[in-house]
Amino acid sequence: MKSHLKKILLGNFLINSGAIKGWKYVFFLFSICLVMIYSSHSVDSKIIKISELKNEISVLQSSFIENRKKAMKLKMESNVAIQMKQRGIKSSTIPPQKIIID
Repeated sequence: MKSHLKKILLGNFLINSGAIKGWKYVFFLFSICLVMIYSSHSVDSKIIKISELKNEISVLQSSFIENRKKAMKLKMESNVAIQMKQRGIKSSTIPPQKIIID
């Protein structure tokens, strides 16, 4: 058991007569490690992009709410009356009449 572990740690399995199998295995493990590292970096970059987009969404939502509040204020009847008074237009004192066509 100790001799096998010692051979593995020293890398003797790579220089023996059947070393081609060992090199294939090492190359396979190396390529798997590269794929894992690449996928890890890819996931990290996607997570960062998602968090940036979430922040941008919250900023846009708050600006949307603020602009909607301003629009609601401008649409209020009292504000419209003030704007029309400045232009010289008054609201009618005569109520509207219903027109019935036979």
